Amino acid sequence: MALVEITPESPPEPTQEELKKAREQLMQMAEEAERQWLAERTNKSATPPKIVYAMNFYEERMSQVKECVQRVRPYVDRCILVYDDTVTEKSKKWLEQWGCELYYRKWDNHFSKQRNAYLEPVNEGDWVLVSDPDELFCTELLKDLRKILTEAQKSGINILGINAHDITTELDGKVTETVSDWFKQLLFQYEEGVRYVGCVHETLLPSIHGWRAANLDKRYYYEHIKSMVEIKERGARNVFCGGGGNNVKDKNPMYVELHKWAGNGFTSWPALRDFIRYHDRLNHDWQELKDIIIQHRNDSGWDWENESRDFFLWCKALFPEEFKKWESTPQPPSSGSPPEVMCYVEEQYLAVLGRNADDAGKLTYTQAIIAGSIKREDLPTILKNSDEYKQKH
Repeated sequence: MALVEITPESPPEPTQEELKKAREQLMQMAEEAERQWLAERTNKSATPPKIVYAMNFYEERMSQVKECVQRVRPYVDRCILVYDDTVTEKSKKWLEQWGCELYYRKWDNHFSKQRNAYLEPVNEGDWVLVSDPDELFCTELLKDLRKILTEAQKSGINILGINAHDITTELDGKVTETVSDWFKQLLFQYEEGVRYVGCVHETLLPSIHGWRAANLDKRYYYEHIKSMVEIKERGARNVFCGGGGNNVKDKNPMYVELHKWAGNGFTSWPALRDFIRYHDRLNHDWQELKDIIIQHRNDSGWDWENESRDFFLWCKALFPEEFKKWESTPQPPSSGSPPEVMCYVEEQYLAVLGRNADDAGKLTYTQAIIAGSIKREDLPTILKNSDEYKQKH
């Protein structure tokens, strides 16, 4: 019997009316899912919120860690801390006496992985209050914490920004105190899928339900206690760990040069940091590293280049006599040049969205402004019209 090949007919193209009906049904399904989720959260809001305080740290920060724990521990249900190889038994014993749960993770130059380690023991629906050791919450916030979170749950809010008070010790020893307009999202409700991403300059991603954000009143704040030397050190750390900027890695020439040099045996930031702090001035490896640092002392304009320059400024602050022949005198990028426009885009992301610009967004808006397809003064409005901004506000 001869076989007859049958060619299936292509399905007919949907009409505009059918497409409209399908879109309406999809919107109805999405709205129903949203209603169910909000109803579930409303039911949960009757349950007093469980609060977990979380932090990762190393031994050098132990004095700050103690101050944070002593301040926060009486107001939270659990205290989860992730530590590395540097932390001593004495420090661990002290923290255990304060009721802290300790989890070890070997440091591998990746901040998000270190932070995600303290999210693993958190239960679904718990509220997580996070800080670094140099971020100290005010007592009024902690006293009102359960009331704040109960109200947030009733409103369907699942992430809260807390105002920053910066207390900075300058290179000359002068201390400045500033009440900023910056709100850092340090308080959020944990659900499956919430996680940090990014080697440095981490971003906290939501669950499939997204973030519903609000900022707390400015009377609730945290003190960001830092020294300018530490700030420059962290810039150097960011370059070594992730290339600086938004984890640009080998896009930053200094990152490439550092890791080529680091093949001599420095695979982790703590090892490199200690080598720099306690180096032998005549050591050949130090001379090679010093040349790289000096070469990039005037990098400026691109976000990662500013952090590259921090490497030099940090070393000069530590060893002024050794670096006295050199100064950091970068020329500001000319107005309208790619570095200057990119800096502007980054500034607007931080000011409007409260985060570092992602590579795609930064490149898109930089190119659009340079090409004249959008005006630079329109960028804040464009960002405020984004879904991300609307979710956060």
